[in-house]
Amino acid sequence: MYFKKQHRLKVRVYYEDTDSGGIVYHSKYLNFAERSRTEFLRKNNLEQKKIKDKYGIVFVVKSLQIDYINFACLDDLLVIKTIVQDLNKAKVIFKQLIYKNKNIIAKILATVCCINNNGKICRMNDKIYYTLKMTGKETL
Repeated sequence: MYFKKQHRLKVRVYYEDTDSGGIVYHSKYLNFAERSRTEFLRKNNLEQKKIKDKYGIVFVVKSLQIDYINFACLDDLLVIKTIVQDLNKAKVIFKQLIYKNKNIIAKILATVCCINNNGKICRMNDKIYYTLKMTGKETL
């Protein structure tokens, strides 16, 4: 099942993101993806601080699958596209594609689960779940 409300985040590659050869360090792609997931949630009125304060729920990454297809360099402009690929009341699977010049350079599947204030896995409330679920069907 695929969901829509695709979010796009543009990110410029800075010196701090690169190794000595000017190539983006592999872990920085995960930082870019995290920012894009956060902005996706914000766009859907699901700011993470408000969710924590109001519902006592925090989203944490349970697992990541990343496929590096190409690479980015200093000063490149990247576009990270994010959608919800699947979800249930306890987890969300985000599909993310990172583009450079309209070419995919990385594919990421991030499984994010909910934990409560005690650090235990919990279910998201109906408002959060249905907001994410109502994003419609579409693929990236």
